[in-house]
Amino acid sequence: MLEFIQQGGSVMYILLALSVLSLTIVFERAWSLRRSVVIPLKDVQQIEKSVRDGDVKQAMTTCQTHNTAMSRILWVALANRGVRRSVMKEILEESGRQEVAHLDRFIGVLGVVAAIAPLLGLLGTVIGMIEVFQQISLVGVGKADVLAGGISKALNTTAFGLVVAIPSIVAYRFYEARVDRFVVEIEQHALRFVELLKGERA
Repeated sequence: MLEFIQQGGSVMYILLALSVLSLTIVFERAWSLRRSVVIPLKDVQQIEKSVRDGDVKQAMTTCQTHNTAMSRILWVALANRGVRRSVMKEILEESGRQEVAHLDRFIGVLGVVAAIAPLLGLLGTVIGMIEVFQQISLVGVGKADVLAGGISKALNTTAFGLVVAIPSIVAYRFYEARVDRFVVEIEQHALRFVELLKGERA
């Protein structure tokens, strides 16, 4: 493996760094985008029950105790429960945008890695092929083993670029879809909570 990387030259080391970056983000997002961290349904139900029972203070305490995306939004709703419904919706939309930005964190980097890794691999191959043609100009085309070895080394970066890019684009699409689902669900919970606070839902 070490020889494979060394054969690719400096471009291969850049691709290796990108692969480490991509893998780090994949694991970080897997940990941060768990349902229990974003929308713990048990906590949401507990907060809604406290509101139905008229214990707003307990509901706010529960929100502060469970520091999740959903609980932070519900805390904002509780803190602004005296304002008009339209104003509350605007406040929650702003709070929701901040939470979505937090959920989206680093996901765009996966998309960038997926886009540039194949190009860097191709660049490494082009550089390698230039070196092969320089060898041809020096030793001619008679030494097929030298040329085959040079071409093989040149193609290493393209192969490694694809190895980095394919998992990155899969992870990018997966986490993007996961965040979208969470956003829809957060909006549904927030709307129901506003109706609950305003006495429009039993």
